[in-house]
Amino acid sequence: MTTKIVFGLNRTEGMDREEFERYYLEEHAPMAEEMPNVERYTVAFADEGAPYDALAEVFFADREALDAALDSEAGRAAGADIANFADTDDVLQLVAEETVVVD
Repeated sequence: MTTKIVFGLNRTEGMDREEFERYYLEEHAPMAEEMPNVERYTVAFADEGAPYDALAEVFFADREALDAALDSEAGRAAGADIANFADTDDVLQLVAEETVVVD
């Protein structure tokens, strides 16, 4: 089984969708890519009106690998960066073991 952390993010007030997506892909994602132990990292930008503007999933071999990544310098920097583009009062964060139903 794979352990993943899922984030639901809404853009910060005053930021349009285009700028939100640009910042995420060009500024934030490269920071998160520097975290150790990341096996896979995806982001999906939602249609207008969805509960979240983006859903990101970061995959790890196990919970220990995830914890080490979040506690790393790169993990702390990526976590702090969220405030630069997302509403930090409305962040979904879920750690889960993934079960593949259809592959």
